[in-house]
Amino acid sequence: MKQKYLLTALLTLPLTVFAYGPINTWYGGTTYVGNVETSGLIWNCTGGTCILKGPYGDGLNMAVCQDLSRKVGGLSYYYNDTGMVWSKTKNSALLDQCNGK
Repeated sequence: MKQKYLLTALLTLPLTVFAYGPINTWYGGTTYVGNVETSGLIWNCTGGTCILKGPYGDGLNMAVCQDLSRKVGGLSYYYNDTGMVWSKTKNSALLDQCNGK
């Protein structure tokens, strides 16, 4: 019986890590000041950068970027702390797509 509980615990542990993954940070360059909601996520914008923190994966999401861009009047960059970057000098086509160009 103990083996059954141990096996169940070991099998569900990866699911727990996935559901509550690492906390990452995303940044969007804008002069907008205030909080902005995109797809249920709340960005804190301080007049130079909008910041979002949470366990939302490691990538950059085009739909979230486009929603944020529409609400703040465009982004000069979009990146996260895992090393993914959309800017005028790196992946500029993706930043343009984000900004609806």
